[in-house]
Amino acid sequence: MNLQAAITRINAIHWESVGTSSSEIEADLAREYLRRLALFFRDTSTRPLPPFIANVANILGDEQEIEISKYCNVEAMGTHGSNVYVYKVFEYYLQLAKLADLDHGYVDYILIYEPLIKIFEREGLVVLKPRELNVVGCAHIPLNHWYDKFIDMEPLDLNNLEE
Repeated sequence: MNLQAAITRINAIHWESVGTSSSEIEADLAREYLRRLALFFRDTSTRPLPPFIANVANILGDEQEIEISKYCNVEAMGTHGSNVYVYKVFEYYLQLAKLADLDHGYVDYILIYEPLIKIFEREGLVVLKPRELNVVGCAHIPLNHWYDKFIDMEPLDLNNLEE
């Protein structure tokens, strides 16, 4: 059920429009992703990894990596699917959803990826650059010492996003 919901969300993204919308909301969503990832590392007593290579399912012990092309229309992702970091984060999201289907104890971890998925659903785009996360058209978020910067950040209420 979690995997199917994740597949449906990814396939429903208007990939041809990704990157056409940018606002402070997308920047806030990117920061919220970093905050949630930092909390995951703290709560699991795991040494923080760089945000775009942090495979939550793998860190939780799942070694069954998946290929996104078996589940989603990678061609529809266009050039965004060829961006290795975007591609991998969506793979990590699917892998975690699949793990949560096998063990419901992992369901809450899926929420780590929620802000990042919302950016793409809102037709925003994030690009990893050397030592920064670029929210295209609105923000450059430095990633040096990212864990320390985001661990104590106030949470963003995803249900009350204002334009």
